[in-house]
Amino acid sequence: MNNASFSFRLSDHLKKEAFSVIEQYGFTPSQVFNLFLTEIANTKSIPLDLSYLKPNAVTLRAMADVEKGDVEIIESSFDMNNVMKEILKKSNQE
Repeated sequence: MNNASFSFRLSDHLKKEAFSVIEQYGFTPSQVFNLFLTEIANTKSIPLDLSYLKPNAVTLRAMADVEKGDVEIIESSFDMNNVMKEILKKSNQE
């Protein structure tokens, strides 16, 4: 099997944090990257929990309201500021 070289950029902080975890498992970064790519190739999916990207119940309700047109249109940042103040006032009263 031929080997290919691949490089990518990442922040120093991310590299330090991630490589530390990888080493705690007894792997090298190269081994982990190969495992990751092998899993992607074998499963035809990315082996990560991306559930945090799914909208929660509150967001789903808001999305439904937008689709129904049941939303308040705010014309300016000044108006938005006033709406936010009203929301804050109501939440402090509860």
